[in-house]
Amino acid sequence: MKEYNKLRGGYYTPREISEFITNWAISDTSESVLEPSCGDGSFIKALANCYKRLGATDKQIKSNVLGIEQDEIEAEKASQYGMTIMCNDFFNYYQNNIDERTKFDVIIGNPPYIHCKSFKEEQRKIAFDLMEKYGFKPNRLTNIWIPFLVLSCKALKPTGRIGMVIPAELFYVDYAAETREFLNVFFDRLTIITFKKLVFDNIKQEVVLLLGERGCEEHGVRLIELDDLADLTTRGMESLNKAELIDRTCNHWMEYYLTNEEIDLLKRLDKDSRISNSSELFEVNIGLVSGRNEFFIMNKDMVMKLGLEKSVTPIISQSKQVKGINLTDEDYKNLVELDKNVFFFAPENKDFDDLLDEEKSYIRLGEKKGFDTNYKCRIRPRWYYVSQSWHAEAFMLCNAHLYPRMILNKREMLVTDNLYKVRFLEGIDGSLVTAAFLNTYTLAISELIGRGYSSGLLALTPSAIRQLRIPMQMAERLDFQKIDDWQRKGEIDKILEYTDSVLLREGLGLNDDEIKMLRDIWDKLRNRRLNRNKK
Repeated sequence: MKEYNKLRGGYYTPREISEFITNWAISDTSESVLEPSCGDGSFIKALANCYKRLGATDKQIKSNVLGIEQDEIEAEKASQYGMTIMCNDFFNYYQNNIDERTKFDVIIGNPPYIHCKSFKEEQRKIAFDLMEKYGFKPNRLTNIWIPFLVLSCKALKPTGRIGMVIPAELFYVDYAAETREFLNVFFDRLTIITFKKLVFDNIKQEVVLLLGERGCEEHGVRLIELDDLADLTTRGMESLNKAELIDRTCNHWMEYYLTNEEIDLLKRLDKDSRISNSSELFEVNIGLVSGRNEFFIMNKDMVMKLGLEKSVTPIISQSKQVKGINLTDEDYKNLVELDKNVFFFAPENKDFDDLLDEEKSYIRLGEKKGFDTNYKCRIRPRWYYVSQSWHAEAFMLCNAHLYPRMILNKREMLVTDNLYKVRFLEGIDGSLVTAAFLNTYTLAISELIGRGYSSGLLALTPSAIRQLRIPMQMAERLDFQKIDDWQRKGEIDKILEYTDSVLLREGLGLNDDEIKMLRDIWDKLRNRRLNRNKK
């Protein structure tokens, strides 16, 4: 049953959440309500209890509430609470029934969380056609919860309310950018409730509660962060009344975790022409994709055993292999002696018969194990030859734990797609950029534009890295070696105290209070990310 639910994107909503959203949304027994993906009826049950407390009759409940569920078994379960349950697909229902005359006062629910490519083609086409009708540009990266949310909003009356359980990726994924913009415009007041801890049992999925109101006097966004479900029950409603209303013109939704004063500082710095955009300093791209690292990457013992000394080239295969902000010859020697996988099989781009005997023997071994049939391998003209694009002058972490950083690659090693490769633009001193990268402002921005996972990792895509801003004023005064030494010892506080003094205080003229505010921003966002999977 768990696997089935996973495949259909359905996760049972905790009782505390369905009851909270329902009690917030429903205030009158005459209001019409839609639950577009009711599953086995968690929200339907909460609605039944809420209506009864308000004094509604069974007839009122049945006529005012509509639940939609495409799975017959789940729909049957939901029907036990005395409401109208339609076994149908929401998109099909919307296409045939929703118009300017047929809309709802309240829409609540927990839509499925699966990629559109995993949805039935017929349903996906209807959903995409409807989205395009309203000016959206969905693609196959889009998760199905997005059309569920958008079309639910479009099914609301001008004074309607929506309460939905949405993946926290709403805050940061590129394919939700249109949706974020839409929500900011569509609702007068938008309330987002987040949790420091995961609230779905046995699921590493961070969610938020999205509460949208149309036709209200207040305008803006409220963000409320609670600890867990118990906290939602004890002080959830009270928190709604106390929450600060935030300006909705934030560049990134992660900024809603910040105060208005903190947001104002970031907006001012975002307009500061003395701060460089990363795209003015370097290019970034994914590292080498071998198609089968098990075959292509090896340690010293394996190289010697196979006689491939003339056929390998140095490579960094894991981010943990680089400790500082500079990769030196000594670093590489240490990795070799520690028997790390830092050799890449790189024969010349020749026909098989023209290769060295040792290379041919190794390639035959790979073919015997079926490595040549892997997708990336079999689409190459010669499966055993991995072509290289431009040389990496530096590396960047794809996934960072404590904080992202840049590593200068003076050793000229290859890098796998576990890291990004960086090439500095003409006239740019890479050592200055690498040293300046570790400042509080840039690290704070990385938390805003990166994607935080339930494991605590921060993922930065190449497109996100291109949005980073790095203060380069006075960067020539930084001592690269000192920063490298501190980084190898894990002394980030010393690094930031030093770089902030040079780059932010002297270079940009920020005062101590402003620098402290940037540090508070970074600490707040980073700690939230690192602590989210803790029980």
